[in-house]
Amino acid sequence: MKIAIALEENRYDSNVDRRVGRASYFILVDSETNEYEIIENEAKDEVTGAGLKVIKNLVSLGVEELIAGEVGPKAIVLIEEFDLPVYRLGELTTVKEVLEAYREKKLERFDFSSKPQGLRMA
Repeated sequence: MKIAIALEENRYDSNVDRRVGRASYFILVDSETNEYEIIENEAKDEVTGAGLKVIKNLVSLGVEELIAGEVGPKAIVLIEEFDLPVYRLGELTTVKEVLEAYREKKLERFDFSSKPQGLRMA
């Protein structure tokens, strides 16, 4: 399974970036072999639609799961279209921590379905 995690710097020991569309880099990790590559996010400086471009690029590179802190509303449309599972970073800050939590199945999956808000108490 190929998973993607956003990075602040072009290093394995970089802190993870909470953003998807504006992250500087992504690390793509094969969860079975632990082999990885780091790619530059070519969409990070786009005026609009950076998240859309990132999702298209990651899927074209064979990414099957994404781990992120935040996902923009435009990117969610493509994530749902591609049926791409996205997991929450939570308070994790390093690739090592994220991969350990991923392997131990401790990451919560984002739920992008629209749920009714219900009635509010006045």
